Amino acid sequence: MTSSAFTDHLQQKLDGFLKQVLESPLWASVADPKADPLYVRTVIKYVLLEIFSYGPHVTEATFTAIGRFPKDRPDLMKPMILHDISEVNHCEIALRDFVRLGGDESWARSRRITPASFAMAATVRMLAQSESPFAYLGYMYPFESLTPVLTAHIQPILARQAFPAESQRFIDFHATEDIAHAKALRAFVERVVAEYPSAKDAIEYAFACFSVVYPIPIWTAAEAHARLELEGRPI
Repeated sequence: MTSSAFTDHLQQKLDGFLKQVLESPLWASVADPKADPLYVRTVIKYVLLEIFSYGPHVTEATFTAIGRFPKDRPDLMKPMILHDISEVNHCEIALRDFVRLGGDESWARSRRITPASFAMAATVRMLAQSESPFAYLGYMYPFESLTPVLTAHIQPILARQAFPAESQRFIDFHATEDIAHAKALRAFVERVVAEYPSAKDAIEYAFACFSVVYPIPIWTAAEAHARLELEGRPI
């Protein structure tokens, strides 16, 4: 399989995965025109908290993977390091929106992360540390590709629900910013597999691992917390 055929193959898998996500009951519960605005707002609030929880682990895992690149390839390391640096504070952007929606910052910073975020964090860390260093592209490419699509899909839903604009800065930013990131990562995957054909299997394996832990399990945890809050029960 040529490198371009491989990226086409990955994109087909990603398109199928996105279809599953958008057809999931959880997405439908938020997208439903009859959904309670308070329910939607609270689910988004806890999704943002999950992003804050797993975000640092993704960036740290990615730094680890890039640090394991062949040492004669700083030309491959540099663009990916710069990309990861640009992502470092995004978890803090999510936290600020969580707080604007009524979340407790001290609690968010001190609590243990949910098992769903823990599983996602553990997956990316294991892939970065134990698989081919290029395996990380198998989680980063779908991660960056899904984010602009999902955030763009949620924007009109939130507009219909009169969601507070000052609390969706993370969503609005990623609906546009990650489009370029996704294109750049696709090109990088193609470059890597052209030069290191064995990376194909590692990337595809990482894609499969990542799709098990993201995004549905993360959203399910957020939705469970939202229901507890709405029912006045302890989280």
